[in-house]
Amino acid sequence: MIGKLRWVAAGVLMFLVVAIDFTSKMMSILADGVLVAGVIALLWPVFKSSK
Repeated sequence: MIGKLRWVAAGVLMFLVVAIDFTSKMMSILADGVLVAGVIALLWPVFKSSK
């Protein structure tokens, strides 16, 4: 019984490692996208008025 619980606990921990890495990567991509959108929003009037 203890052996099965150890396997289950190890499997859950491995899943959490992958899930946290994936979530971290997605959050990083989303944060970069928000920053780029902010820069574009700030500079849009400058590009539009220079025409």
